[in-house]
Amino acid sequence: MQETKPLEGITIIDFTRLLPGPLGTHLLSQLGAIVIKIESPNRLDYTRFYEPKIDDNSVLFHAMNHSKEQLIIDYETEEGYQKVSELIAKADVLIEQFRPGAMTSFKLDFDNTKKINPNIVYVSVTGYGQKGHLHNKAGHDINYLATAGLLDLNRDAEGKPVIPGFQIADIAGGSYMLLSACTSGLLAQKLQNKPQYIDLSLLYASLPLTAIAHGISQGGVSYKKLPILSGMMVNYNVYECSDGKWIALGALELKFWNDFCDMVEKPSWKATSDKELINGVFPKKDLETLFKTKSRDEWVSLSKNHDNCLSPILEIEEVNQHQHIQDRQVFNSTIIKNKNIQTYNAPFKTFS
Repeated sequence: MQETKPLEGITIIDFTRLLPGPLGTHLLSQLGAIVIKIESPNRLDYTRFYEPKIDDNSVLFHAMNHSKEQLIIDYETEEGYQKVSELIAKADVLIEQFRPGAMTSFKLDFDNTKKINPNIVYVSVTGYGQKGHLHNKAGHDINYLATAGLLDLNRDAEGKPVIPGFQIADIAGGSYMLLSACTSGLLAQKLQNKPQYIDLSLLYASLPLTAIAHGISQGGVSYKKLPILSGMMVNYNVYECSDGKWIALGALELKFWNDFCDMVEKPSWKATSDKELINGVFPKKDLETLFKTKSRDEWVSLSKNHDNCLSPILEIEEVNQHQHIQDRQVFNSTIIKNKNIQTYNAPFKTFS
């Protein structure tokens, strides 16, 4: 089989800024699309100004946009509008990330755009969607997590909501859903032979992340009282090792847990029911003591020939050095202004 780029021949006009849209369009470029990023001199992408920088632009900006053709055009002038219109006329997809109504003020909304290009797939990425009580409200990742109930599910031992150390709504709800929006829009356009408009809300796209909690609550049980995958089970938990590093044990099924018990020579710990492994029923402190007898990497080495879902909690600087990550070529090594930066490849591979 030969690896292919499924979006080769597709041209995308990218009006997005910050994180959700630019990361999503970068991933689309890795799938073979030609992405033309357009910024107005009056509203440059804010990530240009973040630290650290390579010359005048941030490393983050370069990482998410280096694979695109970058144009700065004042499309609020007649000349600039004409240039943008010519690009749109030859494109397949237009993606914008402004508040509802902004593109109308630029005369680049869907109704105007489909007159320029009657085959366009038009994707609007917003926090709350084009309609609804909050449609014009400003927001960021933390706001969408709050409204989706995700921060409610992510609390510390004292019950305080904990801010994740990474962006969930922006990336899982925005960047990755953008891939689905574009590809489904292109398919629909081909099948229906007419322009497509897609309203992508970061809040709406984040709600499926609550699937387990929402499903349990539909049965009349609060997920907070039954946090199966959030610390309730000793066989699905995190543990500190002797070197201060951490390990993740995901032996959720009994076959994995019992294999773990064989590995650590603790046959008396084997279970015949999940209920035996609830924190408090099974003494979690015994596991905490056990894991502190070896370093993280010693545990990884010990588990190599066992099937028990034991994984090192990698520090962020270690991730791109991990053998499996390298085997899968997850990162691209890109030289920008004589500096080497790591950027993301497409999240999947296609073959023919």
